[in-house]
Parts: sequence; C-alpha cells; structure tokens
Amino acid sequence: MTEPGAEIEPASRPRIKRRRAGAGTLRRAVGIGAGVLLVGTSGALVAGVAVLDPTGAAAQFPIPVAEVPAGEYTGVCPAPPRLLESDAALADPEFSPESESASTTVSGMVLSSLGGNLPGSMLSPLGSGEALATIATGESDESGAGAVPEAVTNEDGLTNRTAGVLTDQTADGVSVFSAQPVGSQPATAGAVTSYTATDGDLGGLAIAHCRAPSGDFWILGASTTVGATAVLNLSNPSGTPATVDLELYGTEGPVESGGTRGLLIAPGATESIVLAGLATDQDQLAVRVLSDGGRVTGSIQQSVLRELIPGGVELLQPAAPASNTQVIPGVRVQDEDIADEISAQDGYEAATPAVQIVVPGSTDAVLNVRVYGSGGEVELPDGGVLTATAGAVTGVSLESLPSGDYTVEVTSDVLISASARVNRGVEAGEPVDFGFAPSGARLGNTQVAVFPSGSRGALAFGAPSGRSEVQLTPVNEDGTLQAEQTVSVAGGTTVSVEAADLGDNVVAVLIGASGDPVYGAQMHQMDGEAGISVTSLPPGSAGQLSVPVNLGY
Repeated sequence: MTEPGAEIEPASRPRIKRRRAGAGTLRRAVGIGAGVLLVGTSGALVAGVAVLDPTGAAAQFPIPVAEVPAGEYTGVCPAPPRLLESDAALADPEFSPESESASTTVSGMVLSSLGGNLPGSMLSPLGSGEALATIATGESDESGAGAVPEAVTNEDGLTNRTAGVLTDQTADGVSVFSAQPVGSQPATAGAVTSYTATDGDLGGLAIAHCRAPSGDFWILGASTTVGATAVLNLSNPSGTPATVDLELYGTEGPVESGGTRGLLIAPGATESIVLAGLATDQDQLAVRVLSDGGRVTGSIQQSVLRELIPGGVELLQPAAPASNTQVIPGVRVQDEDIADEISAQDGYEAATPAVQIVVPGSTDAVLNVRVYGSGGEVELPDGGVLTATAGAVTGVSLESLPSGDYTVEVTSDVLISASARVNRGVEAGEPVDFGFAPSGARLGNTQVAVFPSGSRGALAFGAPSGRSEVQLTPVNEDGTLQAEQTVSVAGGTTVSVEAADLGDNVVAVLIGASGDPVYGAQMHQMDGEAGISVTSLPPGSAGQLSVPVNLGY
C-alpha cells in the first residue's frame, strides 16, 4: 500500500492519495443528458428531455415536470461455459458437463443508505422468484416505521454507510442480481460471474459483469473457424416477450443468413444460438443485437481447441455503443519472449494481441489507432492510420507492443465499434487462454467493481488527454468501507492498480471519476496458469430523473 503523500513514477506504480475512511468520502455527481431513456419500476420506457427552451406562451406557463420513481437494479449474470454435445446449427444446443475442475460463482455488492440500511437485494435464477442467496430483505421493522435510520452520521461526522456483500455463490445457470431502490435513488450495486477451469477442453478463465438489459448492443471477438466454437446466449429478464434481430459482420463484409430475424425470447427465458450455423469459417465476427419489446442481455461463449490442446475460453460481452471514438482500457500484453514462443507454433497465429474494429455503415472508415501505456503513447509500426472497409471487421495487430497494460483509442470519421484481444500462456506446447477487452464508456460516479476469488484482479484506467482523477473506495468482505484512495491519471497514459494493493480482504471497490474523460477496465489472470480475462466497467447508477408532462389534447 502506498503511504500518504508518496510520489510514484507513472511508469511503475500509480500515484495514490488517501484520505480518512468513511462512506462520507464517496463523491456523487449526477448528470442527466438529453434523450435519456428512463425506466420506472414498471419497466416502461419514457423519453426524458434534460434541457427545455420554451418560447412564446410556453415561456409564460412553465411546463410541468413529473418525477419518475427509481427502478430496481437488475443485472443478468451469464451461465457458465459448457461444451456442445453436437454441432447443431441453431437454437438451444444441448450441453455436456464441463471439466472436473470447472467452477462458476457469482459475487456481488450493494451499497446501503446513508444511515446504513441495506436495500432488498438478492441473487436468483432467471425466471424464478426463489433466491439462490439474499443479501438483505429490505423489509420494514416490526413497528412499521420502515428503514428510517436513527442517525445518518456517526460520532466522527461520517455517514453510517456500509455495503452488503455476496461472495462466491455457486451458480449453474443464468442468474439475476437485483437490488431495490434506496429511497428515491437507484441502488448502487454490481456483480460478476467468474468461471475457472484448469483442465478439459474449456480450460481457462472467464470473468463477466452481470449487466442491465438493452435493446441494441454490439459484441465483437467471435470466431467460427475450425476448432473455434461461438455460442450466442440471449436472456430476457423482463415480463414482456422480446423479438430479436441479429446483424452479422465478418472480414469480407456483412454476413447474410436465414434465422437472424424475428427470434422470439419469452419472458424469463434464455435462447442459445450456435453462430457457426449462421456464419461459417469467420475468424473475426461481430454481432449486433436489436431487440423489440422486452430488452435483453447477451454474451458469446467463445472457446478454441487446437487439435487436443485447449486454446482458451471467454464470455464475450457488449462493447460501448457505436460512435466516432472507441476507447479500450485493460489491454494487457504478456512478456514478449513467452508470447513469441507461443505464436510461432503452427496454428497459433491468432494467439497475439490485436484490435478488432467493425464499420457497420456503407462508407469506408479512416481510422487512427493510438496506444497509451504507463509511460505515455507508444507508436505502432505503421503509425496507426489505416482505412477500414465498410460493413466489415478490420483487425489491427498489437504484436509490436512490449509487455504491460495499455489503453487503445480508435477514432474514425464514421461510426465504429471495437474490442481488443489479449492472450496468456505459460510456455509453448501447453494450453493458452485469451480474453477480449471491449470498448468502454467514460467513467462517472458510483460505479462498482467486484473481485471474485480464484484469480488475481486489477483495475486499469486510461485517459486519452488532459488529466483525470479516479476515486477508489475499497469494500471489505464484512461490508465496511475503507479509506478513499485517489489515483491520478495523466493524459495519454494508462495506470494499473492491483486489487491486492487496495488493502487486505478487499472484495469490491466503489469508483468515481473527475477531471477529463477517463476509462476503466477490470483485468484478471491466474498465477501459474494460462487464464486471463478482461471486461470494461459497467455504467454506474444515476440520480432520480424527471420528465416533462404534456397537458395538451
């Protein structure tokens, strides 16, 4: 742990500032942008407008504004990876048991109110009201007074805020981590699924956040070449049937296939689709999921088998929405001597770090790829400027990078989505593993990272320009909040923080950010094994929202 006031060179360790422990140190700042989709407790969507500029009669008669009740936090946790029994082309493949050492758990955290009252929160199987584990019931006390704290602050003047923690709950299917609102505010909560296996065809490590449902998202990194298996799993946690359309993009352009339109997913159900039945022999495949009706969550179980040697497993998760700029933190590059020895083997050409970029429109993209390490920007051999074909996936090699943690920024003159492949192995001839770091959204406030056991966790923060500060509040396994730590991130650099450096018995961390845009990812690897996995930090909670009310007829 870094002592207060200590200066640390950016190229080696992050500069960390600390201040007094207590949840009162947790900073909050909530902003509402125009065109936000609001979700009430009923699950209905309402279009919110943040800035109104009335003129004429409207200026004389202010537009009424109605507050929208805070909705329940819902995060859908992917099912554990499983081997296919057959190569059936489409929906609902049967699975065979995983290896003897395989283990899948869900870990989560929920933040209490200022007075220390935990909201109702639990983990349950998708489509079932029965809890696998309960953190708090959220029920009123016997007097019916409800969860009213006796005092918001303690004798030190700090809030009595604490956290409820769920540690390594065994899960054998899709599950849902839910938390009730805290008063008028959505709950601050988060959870992850962790899969580990040291033997069998699905040996490796896969970490995936339990994510909120969406109606439109991209997943990159799938492969359907010989030895590669990609299964798209779509879950509908809502009470409304979902009709899903898929768009597929390969290296040669859009992939047209039957069975990609009008896929019906019932409430509380999961549908699995073997992507090789829709797009065969694709070494780089991007999938766009569009849902009408109920919103869905999705992940791709991607695995590789090179003859009899396991080539890794990952639960691919959605990247940031398509935009002109994609930022990918958490790109971890292994020691080049080991990496070169592994990739030099026959059939291991893809076991190298690379960025995959999809251009969904009809216009070619001019791309500028920039890479930021702990000491600043690292130049790519070709300068990082290239043209990407419209409607296709383009790969950019990162094989020239020395070992370390990086943030990749991709800018374009048209909309794009992006993700980066990372790899890890121990030596040639032994199993290897891979992970995919999806592009992420700018960090805000009250974001949550949960560290499951069984792997070594770390956080990576990257700022393309300016200067940023990231506030980290560690949470111990007993739910107590520790001293806030501030990490400074200079523009054009990446700073990594090991979970072990945040303190003893830390199982989660609350994250806030200030200053210029900064992006974050969660990285895990297995010491002495080939396991590696990366996932971007999911969005944090927002404050109570409101919508204008139209009184006309």
